[in-house]
Amino acid sequence: MVPESTSRPECFDCGKAHPPRSAFVPSPFHDFIVKQETMSSASDRAAVHDFILAIDTEIAQRAQTIDRLRCEMAILRRHSEQHKSIIAPIRRVPPEIMAEIFLHLTAIEARPRIPPRRIHPDDGSGCANFFEKNDMVRPIPHRAPLIFGEVSRQWRAIALSTPRLWNAIFITSKDEKLRDYISLCDTWLKRSGSLPLSIRFHRACLAYREPSPPQHTVDGYEDLFRTILPYAQRWRLLDFANIPTSAYDVFQASLPNSLPLLEALSVDPSLPVVSSCNPWARLRSAPKLRFLRHTIGDTRAGGWQTFPWSQLTHIDLENCSVYDCHRILSETPTAVDCKFIIERLSPIEHPPVFHPVLKILRMEAYTDIHLRLTCPRLSTLGISILDPEVAFHDLSSFLDRSGACIEKFTLEESNIHIAQFTAWLAAMSRIRHLGITQFGEGQLIDDMWESLTWRSNFTLLVPELESLEFLGGKRDFSHQTLARMLKSRVQTPRSPVDFVPKLNAVKLSFWKKLSNSAYRRLIAFRKFGLKIDVQQNVDGLDESDSEDEESDSDDGDNGSEDEETDSEDDEDDSDEL
Repeated sequence: MVPESTSRPECFDCGKAHPPRSAFVPSPFHDFIVKQETMSSASDRAAVHDFILAIDTEIAQRAQTIDRLRCEMAILRRHSEQHKSIIAPIRRVPPEIMAEIFLHLTAIEARPRIPPRRIHPDDGSGCANFFEKNDMVRPIPHRAPLIFGEVSRQWRAIALSTPRLWNAIFITSKDEKLRDYISLCDTWLKRSGSLPLSIRFHRACLAYREPSPPQHTVDGYEDLFRTILPYAQRWRLLDFANIPTSAYDVFQASLPNSLPLLEALSVDPSLPVVSSCNPWARLRSAPKLRFLRHTIGDTRAGGWQTFPWSQLTHIDLENCSVYDCHRILSETPTAVDCKFIIERLSPIEHPPVFHPVLKILRMEAYTDIHLRLTCPRLSTLGISILDPEVAFHDLSSFLDRSGACIEKFTLEESNIHIAQFTAWLAAMSRIRHLGITQFGEGQLIDDMWESLTWRSNFTLLVPELESLEFLGGKRDFSHQTLARMLKSRVQTPRSPVDFVPKLNAVKLSFWKKLSNSAYRRLIAFRKFGLKIDVQQNVDGLDESDSEDEESDSDDGDNGSEDEETDSEDDEDDSDEL
């Protein structure tokens, strides 16, 4: 006996397999429809109208049935999902494993999404990098760790019993929402158990530093500081940005005698900048403090001595003079990474300073610089000279006196002459990583590429160069000299047999838009093994005068590649837990 097939034929109208349709009442006017005849009788037309009303009534009844069935299907699906969740494999994962999963997801969410910016003279180990990438946990709904409490009671219980999810908080607040964060911050930190705390408060406002913040804003931040003061014994990282200076007076009166766990402190005050260190007078009892970013002011005043300079390893200071730089370096024998923003003239000249362990020195100058410094272990040097009236004196003598092996050199400049630039490079022959940001009209650029080009009858500058970063080329820039320089430093079919290429990575970012031929010529070096990244029109301005460049048979290539730039607006923090 052949079993009856359980498969159903597909419906002619919808193409789906479903139970047989209900029988419909046949139309008494079928012949008129087939023959396309016109009804002349009024009674026949009235009968058709009555039949149409009956059909419409049946359609409405079936629509109601469909709505009811859809509701029943939704209920059944919900019941099905509820019962599936009971036997889901995730239910059998031990709570301690779920806690580790939560921690990893929170770490992923905490990764900063920093928008593209100009080259910064930082090798990745300084204060800027430490504070940008450390503990970026924001209280945002539907993001870790808050999202774990939205799934189930079990997940919420696991999240609340895992203190490592709550021992870091990063709040970016507008003035009008500041009050909402006071209770949020307290509740958040109460969940952290007894773990060390990382606390970051950044004030968001239209103007980065307004002349005089309103009093209610000052009061709000004072209350926010009072909220975290009971947890001072567990502070590990403090990062405050753009907060009114007067709000820090809360610490002066209430800071405890000991901050045993504090490792990093960053204070970027709002205007007016008051370089008083009195709120941190008790930091001498912070034995683990290593990272300091602050506006220090005149070191001839007594307040600067409140910091435990002898134990600091990473220093980032604003509003300094050259005298302050020398004095601070003379008081920090363990410092390995220092950045100074020199904004004030030196009142007097400091005696020469010998620093035996300093490895990274970065200086941003708004006044002339005269270094009386010797750093034999210096390996990274960053210089920013953005004012055309500012000069960096005696850099060559500083390098000769130090005898250091500079492996990374970054320069942001607006008025450096090519002779001065080549003299600096000649004094740093062991450079492996070179970063240049050009803000001027391009007078240096072509000559710079020429000076870096390898020639058989000339001594090559920076022969150990492995990577190059460049941002600039605003005007009067031709890519031909750059292409010649790259061609001379990579292995091509025309390179000498004994040529050993060192350059392996190049990142180029141009203010202007290159012609298609120039772009293709530069990225063609990829076929010779050079990792080259070319970004153009980075300032968003449309340059109408594109270059007309001659093609080069060795470098030509018809390929092109789109370059992507990640950008993301900062999200507003939530006031919900």
